[in-house]
Formats: sequence, C-alpha cells, structure tokens
Amino acid sequence: MPTSGRLGLALSGGALKASAHVGILSALNKLGIYPDVVAGTSAGSFVAAAYAHGLRSDDFAEVLSRFPGRKLLDYGFPLTSALWNLLTDPLRKRGHVPRLPNGLLRGRRLQRYVSSVLQQVPPRGATIPFHVIATDLWTGKPVSFTNDDNAIAQGLGQPIDDLAQVIVASCSLPGIFTPVNLSPWLLADGACRHYVPVRVLQDVGCEKVIAVNLYRLDDSWAPQSFAHVLSRSYDILLQDAVENDMTGPNVYVLAPDVGNFTWVSFDQMENGVRAGEAAVHRHKEEIKAFLERPLLRKEAGRKPQSPRFSPAPSLHINGQSAVHR
Repeated sequence: MPTSGRLGLALSGGALKASAHVGILSALNKLGIYPDVVAGTSAGSFVAAAYAHGLRSDDFAEVLSRFPGRKLLDYGFPLTSALWNLLTDPLRKRGHVPRLPNGLLRGRRLQRYVSSVLQQVPPRGATIPFHVIATDLWTGKPVSFTNDDNAIAQGLGQPIDDLAQVIVASCSLPGIFTPVNLSPWLLADGACRHYVPVRVLQDVGCEKVIAVNLYRLDDSWAPQSFAHVLSRSYDILLQDAVENDMTGPNVYVLAPDVGNFTWVSFDQMENGVRAGEAAVHRHKEEIKAFLERPLLRKEAGRKPQSPRFSPAPSLHINGQSAVHR
C-alpha cells in the first residue's frame, strides 16, 4: 500500500518471543505493507537479517519447526573461567590483553546454527537494507552493522564481514553469553542501548517507523529472593529505556501479547507467530491510517544531531563486506 515517507521496521529483542516478529512481518506483507529498511536488536536482529535476505512466512515456518532448542545451550563454566584468569593474570606480561572470561553460555552453538540458517537464503544476498544493533562494552555505545553503503559512508553503520557473528553479538546478554571480541569492539546485547532500534532507522532517513516491542513489565511480579529483586530493578531500568527508544509522533508501536513466554518456551514459538499476526490484524486500520497520513513536521526530515553509534574504524577482516547494491 502507498505510504507517505520511507518506512522502517524496528524489531526488538525478546529471545524466543521474537517468533512474534515472524507473524508481524507475515501479516504486514499480506496487507501490502513492505518496509524499506529493517533493523533488529538481539533476537530481532536474526529475524530482520533473514527477512532482508528473502525469507518469508513459509521459510520462517520451516526454520521454527526445526529449531534445536536446548541443543543450542553450550555451558561456558564461567566460575572456572574467572578463577583461571585470576590465577594466571599475574604470570602474564604487562600490557597484555586479558583473556575474556566466559559467560554462562559460550554462544558457539548458536553461531553455528545462525550460520546454517543463513546458508539457506537466496544467493543474491539482501534485497533491502538492514541493521544489526550491538553494544560495545569498551565505550558503552551502540554499534550498527549494516549492508547499506550510504549509511556506512555517513558514519551511521559498520560493514558486515561475518553476519552470523554480529547477530550472535547482538544476542549476547552480558553474564549469560560470552561477549564477542570483534576488534576494535567487545560486543554484547544491543538491548543494553537500544532494545527497540528506532533511532538508527530515523537517522538513515526513515520518515515513519513501525516499532515492534516485545517487552512488558510483569504486573504479577512476586519476589521470592534477592535475585528477583535485582532482576526487577533491571526490568524497571529497561522499561524506561524502551519508552525512550519509541518516542516520536511518526512512530507506531505494536506490542504483541507474548507475556507468557520464558527463556525455555521452545514449544510455544508457533503461538508467538500467531500473537504477532493477531497484533497486526487487531490494529490494521490504525496502521493504514498511520502510513497514509502526512508527516508531522516535528519529525519530518529529521537528521542526527550527534553520532549515536560507535564511530570505530570500518570492519574489513578479510577485505570483504556484505554490501547492499
């Protein structure tokens, strides 16, 4: 359907809840709505990259039906790793780079899985620009990896050498997954800075953005230990960051009902797809009106006032990059 302005689609993090993104994309496409640019954080980055490379509802259904679930969990022995570093650090030379301690999960199996899925995409590569958002633990800044030449030239993104690696970096929740050492960055979950990656889409010229937010503060919270209190504190901080990510009159927010999902809801991902489809169907008239209305002046033609993303040197490990043509 016709829209007034370039359309971006921002897919939030959310672990297994990201199956709802598949339903969102399928339902939007059935309405004739196709984003010009997609961006994803954490699990949303995997869906965004796969969609940009041509995967559609039938392809995603096959991917979900073969999802290996618990087989992706490769324990990292973080306490053993940390103890080894403490014992051996005094023996190393001054000025050395410390050995990176493991997270609860190594993430190696996840990277192999992502690589295997991406090998099934059409050989022509991405058909639309996409952005994968990670966080640099050295600087605390977000890093956007993209296939868009124009964004790279403007300093709004870094070229991609290994797509599976940067997707895993975007998914690497600190403490759970081992951070990804991709010099000059030490990368972790993009949700540390942008849970819903709206800003990068605005910065690259998307006048309108549909933001898919899978985060919701649990209103049935009942603390049973100090860990629950600490987790709740993190959730409250995250909620504030999520709200800041989605500000602006030219942003339309979709929030599928996936509140019953957990970290191990491997058997509920089809329900996630249906929840995404239902969210679009429930609000389809609002979405159409949002896309058809004229741009509001406050946000029209918005340009970045200062660099929000890490201006680190471009990444060309093997002299190659996945570039949008």
